[in-house]
Amino acid sequence: MSQPPTAPRFSAEDISSRLGASVTFLGSGAFGDTWKVGDEALKVICVDGYSRTRLEREVEGLSRVSSPYVVAFRGLEEIELGGEPRPALRFEYIAGGDVEQRLNNGQLLEMGDVRDFLRGLLLGVQALHRAATIHRDVKPANIALRDGQWSRPVLLDLGLAKQMDSTTITVYPGHIGTVPYMAPEQLEGRRARKAADLWAVGVSVRQIITGRHPFYLPHEKYTLDEAFAKLSAGPEDLPKDCPDDVRQVLDRLTAFVQHERGSSASNLARLIQ
Repeated sequence: MSQPPTAPRFSAEDISSRLGASVTFLGSGAFGDTWKVGDEALKVICVDGYSRTRLEREVEGLSRVSSPYVVAFRGLEEIELGGEPRPALRFEYIAGGDVEQRLNNGQLLEMGDVRDFLRGLLLGVQALHRAATIHRDVKPANIALRDGQWSRPVLLDLGLAKQMDSTTITVYPGHIGTVPYMAPEQLEGRRARKAADLWAVGVSVRQIITGRHPFYLPHEKYTLDEAFAKLSAGPEDLPKDCPDDVRQVLDRLTAFVQHERGSSASNLARLIQ
């Protein structure tokens, strides 16, 4: 997959003049840029010809979910940029930054926080799945920390979300998501189901504990066959001081076979309260 731009497609001055408010650039994704506007985050879709069906799907997915572990959606509007009306989605702004920023700064998840962090992610995924929505792109960059607390993770960016009770717009076989966090079935081009979100949670948490991807070496490039072989070989071992219940859940979440990953509910039940 191509990497998203590191700079905004439209200037802060352009965005600010259209909104009549000061803005701060938060980051870019494959389809849009996100800005802080007051106490909200505004995701502006910047690519031309963005699918109306995809947009409606994202809005539908966001509107269905109510959980402190999933970013709250506050509405859809349009702003004129580059001579075209651009969809803009308003969300609550989550202070505390995303987990990828912490990883890049060497701030790893300590064992005293790992159980609560994992529980929060599973609760967020459970809320999505109960609303018949699959995220399909869980990764550190799409996990914020409410008030900077590891115990309060928030899932962001449902741009790749899929409604389980609607007709998909993805042509299969195909690859949807961010490759390092794709489950084996996604690498094979099969449909992403609930188990794919659970896999991505497991991979993300393991990486945040150790600072390393549990399957892939840094700066290495893999063919799909090579990546598939890495996943089938199993993840890197967790540290010895990882709590037994957390270890059990993370090993289940990163099981190569889909049905062995269980559900969000069954994995939550295995975590000590």
